[in-house]
Amino acid sequence: MPSAEGSIDSVDPLIVAYNDSGDESLLVRAEGLARDLLAADPSRVDVLAALSTVLMLRGRTSDPKYLDAAVATAEKAVTLTAPDDPWWPYVNAQLALVVGFRFEQRRAVSDLSMAKRHADLAVAAAGESDPTRTDVLVRCVNVYRLSFERFGQLADIDTAVRLSREVHRSTDPDHVLTARQLLALCLVMRFVRTGGQGDIDEAIAHCRDGLAAMSGRHVDRAPLNGVLVIALVQRWVSLDGADDADLREAVQVSRQVVADLPNIGTVRAQLLSTHGVLLVMHGLSSNSSLHLDEAIRSAREAVESLTAGTQRAGHLVSLAHSLLIRARMSSDPKGVSDAVETGMAALAGFSPGHPDRARALNVLGTALRIRYLIDHDPADLDAAVGMWRSSSASRAGAIEIRMTAARTWAQTAAEAGDAELALEAYGTAVGLLPLLAWRGLDRTVQEKRLATVSGLAGDAAAWAIAAGQPERAVELLEQGRQVLWSQALQTRSDLSELAVVAPALAHELDRTRRELDGAEASPIIELPARPGGGMGHELLTSALRGSHRAETEDVGHRRRLAERWEKLAAEARRQPGFENFLHPPSFAALQPATTGGAAVLVNTSRWRSDAIIVTADGVRAVPLPWLSHDTAHHRAAAFLEVQRAVEGGGGPAERVALHQTLVSLQRWLWDTVGESVCTALDDILGGATDRRHRVWWCPTGPLTMLPLHAAGRFGASAPLAAKRRISVAARCVSSYIPSLSALLRARATPAPPGPPRAFAVGLGSLPGQASLPAVSDELRAVSSHVPGLRVLSGRSATVEGVLTALEQHSWAHFACHGDQDFKRPSAAALRLVDGRLSVLDLAGRLAAGSRSSGGADLAYLSACRTAAGGRDLPDEAIHLTAALQMAGFRHVIGSQWAVSDRVAAQVADDVYAGLKAGERLDADDAAVALDKAIDRVRREHPDRPELWAALIHTGP
Repeated sequence: MPSAEGSIDSVDPLIVAYNDSGDESLLVRAEGLARDLLAADPSRVDVLAALSTVLMLRGRTSDPKYLDAAVATAEKAVTLTAPDDPWWPYVNAQLALVVGFRFEQRRAVSDLSMAKRHADLAVAAAGESDPTRTDVLVRCVNVYRLSFERFGQLADIDTAVRLSREVHRSTDPDHVLTARQLLALCLVMRFVRTGGQGDIDEAIAHCRDGLAAMSGRHVDRAPLNGVLVIALVQRWVSLDGADDADLREAVQVSRQVVADLPNIGTVRAQLLSTHGVLLVMHGLSSNSSLHLDEAIRSAREAVESLTAGTQRAGHLVSLAHSLLIRARMSSDPKGVSDAVETGMAALAGFSPGHPDRARALNVLGTALRIRYLIDHDPADLDAAVGMWRSSSASRAGAIEIRMTAARTWAQTAAEAGDAELALEAYGTAVGLLPLLAWRGLDRTVQEKRLATVSGLAGDAAAWAIAAGQPERAVELLEQGRQVLWSQALQTRSDLSELAVVAPALAHELDRTRRELDGAEASPIIELPARPGGGMGHELLTSALRGSHRAETEDVGHRRRLAERWEKLAAEARRQPGFENFLHPPSFAALQPATTGGAAVLVNTSRWRSDAIIVTADGVRAVPLPWLSHDTAHHRAAAFLEVQRAVEGGGGPAERVALHQTLVSLQRWLWDTVGESVCTALDDILGGATDRRHRVWWCPTGPLTMLPLHAAGRFGASAPLAAKRRISVAARCVSSYIPSLSALLRARATPAPPGPPRAFAVGLGSLPGQASLPAVSDELRAVSSHVPGLRVLSGRSATVEGVLTALEQHSWAHFACHGDQDFKRPSAAALRLVDGRLSVLDLAGRLAAGSRSSGGADLAYLSACRTAAGGRDLPDEAIHLTAALQMAGFRHVIGSQWAVSDRVAAQVADDVYAGLKAGERLDADDAAVALDKAIDRVRREHPDRPELWAALIHTGP
């Protein structure tokens, strides 16, 4: 605190001594001294600030009325200080500190807004040379951390880290200690959002250094140990639990915290509950019942501590969960009954609108299901379904809990063979996907969340078909796939379009949803895959996030937010043209996309596999009994592996393996998918021997990585195969679509008027990349067919130059290297002279630009792997071809794997020649032109599909 006249120096040392010892009598003495000083001079802002700190600390350990007194005292100091007073930054920072602390205890969002406002004032007013700057920053850091935790804005946590680092560089040991604790916590929280390994390692180092510098009785020792526990668990999780050393240390530290902390009601109860959760995870990881026994003892002590109401109910939920896990590990029926009884007691402690009620419902539902499996009482199963239905419908509940409930409900119904109930449950889960990957979240978090529910839409569609509702299957596949394109990349999303006509309403909807989702930045646990991990995930997540929420916020504020969201959405639906705002498209709205042919949605799931054929006249589900979901996964994995081997510099043996894998794959795809689909198409569309159907393939799951269009038995004679019509190519002109909505949008977008404005990128050589000697021939061929072609090569082929050209031209051709990261598909990119042009770059830059320029027509990606999606998120279609199509290009040609640049040059020449209609170029002939160009290569090399099967067309 800044120095001031009088005996204020006798107050501050008492506060420091309290921090070192935890002796509350020191606070009582400090309060008395401060009040004596104010009795002599009520205008002493330095004393008021010190008194507000004392009252805040007393509010932490005893009567919470002290918090209100602390805020009132700090407000008085601000009122007595003019903006040009040197004390102005300090008193505002002090007010931000105490109001922020009250928010932590009571969770009233109005307190956080007030704290943030005063923190902004204080930081802006305290210049770099201001003697109070360090004091100001150390008081404001926590406010930015809380704001990030509550509203999820990454800029807030970046600010908190930056200010913490500045304080940490100061020379005041007390400031350094406080800054180190806050910096560690902020780094952990930022790590959760961004995945930066350096953040979590640094956080653990700061915790350990801070603990080493603290006295054994320091009041902040337990909180810093708590941060260390969270950091260790997060690092354990990030390494997929490969080494349990961090988890073991976390348990040891947590055990020490519980032992050292005085019995302070709710604080100790929460620590006991969290400690029990860590022991459960340790028990699951080590398969040790001893750890589970200790966990249950800790959870029981938390329940029996001096807590009441929803806090006690929350501890009961954790206890029920722990009892259930131990019972499952030990096959103990009595333990299951104990878990049911404890879960019922927990549920009774939550009001209907409380967000933690969803968690209690989910745990109780799981316990009832396990008891049903033991006793076979149908009433238990019926009750479990009711619990999951209510949990998944809880608008105030955490989205992870709601999704877990819906999926458990769905799997239970599916295992029982109840198609109608399974369809209801899976439909509920699919409806939650946009919230699970809400567009305001960090991209890494979105991808992790969606990866945990990969295949959900396919499972939902399978049960819709089983229930005799193929139209509903189409709707569920449309709703449950490509969530990231609409949510994160904002390409043609409902909110983006609403923002054009009602920007204020769109902004308020977005803000309300983010706030309703709550503290997305607080520690979110993604547990390694291992036995019991599914149950442990929910338990640990609940323990390490939202551990001190108060009922006033949960029941009041969150319920009001949910009601406000519904009101705003209803208001949006009253806007002309927005009647279906945020509603998934209906089958009737999607069906016109298939005019002139058929869309074939090939769905594979663990329950069943089908081809859903959609035409302008109707829909038919074609069972595919020989298409195994597991086999499809194995085939896709093997195909990717041989691709990597060849593209990684493999020799003749690797190329032979690719050839053999691909030939086997073609035959398998024909036997399991292609023949049945073509037979059904003949029946639906007519099967004259000289007729080829126009087909848009829309595969799901692992099939998204396989060449359905190349399915067939070609052998060494392409003409014979065509004559016998034993291939998809002999009977169909094929394209791919990411979704029916994408095809519908492409059809509805008019072609740009006049001759095409075209450019091409050509990079035959780049450092560290294999040479592409045929690039120059390819560019000459394209130039011969496309008048006025602008060519970017050498130093002109920069990321910014290409993005600008894409905004200014309606046709684009790329002859260069492409990359695809199967683990992080959004990192897929074209390699340019100064860097990589990624999926996110394309989508983010072009989504708005293509609309303003009236759309684009044709993008030709003569580069490797530009149409290959991600292994863990196959249904999201995250690749360069889809990015360009979603960003406005009506037609896109891309490659599913690496192709010979000589073949690529020949095909490009033939395609552009096929786009000529007299003197006019027409991109609408792209699918047929590519089909003819590929047929030429296929006839020359019928037994080498690796040369001709990679290139595909996306579009109408």
